[in-house]
Amino acid sequence: MNSSNQQQAENHHSPITTTLSGVITKSPSRIKGNTGRPMVKATILAESDKRSSYPLTVVGFDIMALELMAHLRGERLTVTGRMEWNGGYSIVADQIVSV
Repeated sequence: MNSSNQQQAENHHSPITTTLSGVITKSPSRIKGNTGRPMVKATILAESDKRSSYPLTVVGFDIMALELMAHLRGERLTVTGRMEWNGGYSIVADQIVSV
């Protein structure tokens, strides 16, 4: 394997985490997944200093699902996790903090 392929393989296995803040616009709700693990999603209006606010789906699994369910529409959250594309941008939560 040459160095460029090795670097791409290393980047593929270590996802980039990011931190975003926003207000919950769609209340957290449980959704059925294929694995049977607890899964919850909510929508926040993510804020950025580089662009206007945009809707972003926050997904939580297992303990993060329970953490996300504890929040209500209108609350401000800061979420740390990895970004994914699944029919739209979403962030899979590793940490959720209510501001």
